[in-house]
Amino acid sequence: MKTFEGGAPYDQCITGESRSRDRGIGRAIALALAEAGADVAVNYVSHEHEALDVSKTIEGFDRRSVAVQADESQAAEVMRSVKTIEQDLGEIDILVNNAGIARSTTIDTITEQDWEEVLTTNLTASFLVAQAVLPSMRRKKWGRIINISSTAAIASL
Repeated sequence: MKTFEGGAPYDQCITGESRSRDRGIGRAIALALAEAGADVAVNYVSHEHEALDVSKTIEGFDRRSVAVQADESQAAEVMRSVKTIEQDLGEIDILVNNAGIARSTTIDTITEQDWEEVLTTNLTASFLVAQAVLPSMRRKKWGRIINISSTAAIASL
């Protein structure tokens, strides 16, 4: 296993869809980690082609990569995706929680269903994935969990 400067081991799990070849926080993070020497797992919910494109670009850096389909707001899907990543790349050392959605509406017009979807995607998913990878990080006495949000998170409803 390669290490970053200072000897820290790494395998990464990037959450969030890779919706575009040319933009997106998750894509940029995945490629930056690969350029730094990391093997990277790319999660997607429904944009398989884009996730596979990011994964293929990562492999161009001579790094291993896997694109994994999972709705990370569902505990069973999180456990399945983490198992797949660990089988393909090894235990996850760095988790980047990047999944997020927003609704262009106001507090008085948002539906309860839309509200629940925002909460489960933006909060529950990060909680579930962190909970799934934390045991191996604790066992190794090393790991990093990075939670990312958009500036939309501070906008008023």
